[in-house]
Amino acid sequence: MSEIKLYFLDPPYTFKIHSYAAPQVDEIFTILEKYAPIPVTIMDSLLALRSSFIEAGDNVEATRKVMKQMAEVLSLLNRTK
Repeated sequence: MSEIKLYFLDPPYTFKIHSYAAPQVDEIFTILEKYAPIPVTIMDSLLALRSSFIEAGDNVEATRKVMKQMAEVLSLLNRTK
């Protein structure tokens, strides 16, 4: 999870960023399912950001923005446990 968070904090500029990040977004939820319960507010934020990530599609700037927001939410996990 830490590696994903670090990657998302400073996402690269590339036209393929969405396809590179999509498996990692899925991995976030796979990992979180194993460590339940996760605070509802954090999970709700991540689910909303997942939708935004999907909507961003091939828009590099929008994808980078959502990735950074996800990293910020993931940082909250360390503070709540």
